Amino acid sequence: MDTTPGVAAAPASSEATPALRACLVSLGGSAYAVDVRSAREVAVFDEITLVPRAARHLVGVANLRGTIVPIVDIRGALGLPETRSARSVRTLVVRDGYFVVAAVVDSVLGLEPFDAVLPLDTPAAARARGPRAFASGWISWAGEMVPVLDIPRLLATLRTTASAGAPVQEVA
Repeated sequence: MDTTPGVAAAPASSEATPALRACLVSLGGSAYAVDVRSAREVAVFDEITLVPRAARHLVGVANLRGTIVPIVDIRGALGLPETRSARSVRTLVVRDGYFVVAAVVDSVLGLEPFDAVLPLDTPAAARARGPRAFASGWISWAGEMVPVLDIPRLLATLRTTASAGAPVQEVA
């Protein structure tokens, strides 16, 4: 072991801090990652209230422990075919500041740490398929490149495309 006199060696860390902890979800047969700092929880809603004349991506609203949250279908923004859900929907509740929505997902694949997030402009990322407009980077998972969704940018787009009468829930 190489040491310099008078300088204490840093202790070896058995566990390095991961570059990203992500919630992995499936939408339209593809995997997507969401930074856990934006993901709040997974929720299944059995009762959804439809909102007349709402924006196309607004599936409805629902009660989440006393707070009314919009349920949104982000497939259209990601370039996937939109679907109208059945009566019960599985969602990933995401947050950007005070703006909270429940995004419809097909399934939740897991919560995992990742040592590296590839920037959008790397050669490996350039070959990957996915929603570049809403990706903040790429991770390698199960042998494929998975986009890390930029939740603040995605929610900002949903807010600006919402019709004037669509409810937007902001919570403290």
